[in-house]
Amino acid sequence: MKNTDTHKSIEQYIVCRHDCPPRVLEALAMNGFAVKAWTENCEKERFKKIVVELFNGTRINSECRFDEEIKQSLRIINIYIGFARRNKAWEKLEIIEGEEEK
Repeated sequence: MKNTDTHKSIEQYIVCRHDCPPRVLEALAMNGFAVKAWTENCEKERFKKIVVELFNGTRINSECRFDEEIKQSLRIINIYIGFARRNKAWEKLEIIEGEEEK
């Protein structure tokens, strides 16, 4: 499957887009889908959320959590983004269709 097809077909595998647990955003980064991440303030004091931009331009945001928890998740996400950038993961992404069980 070509990289342009990957951009389209990846959408069907993203099951959470808004108010996701931070672990979902970490998993997207771990699999090489995230290219950028930042935090935004929430209404409640000392609470923040993470916004992740994927390689196809889609933005996914986390639920609001205590700022220390968000800082830790953001560190993890940025480490994975660094790995993906060094390995040029976005150029190598490919969706492989599995066989159906009989």
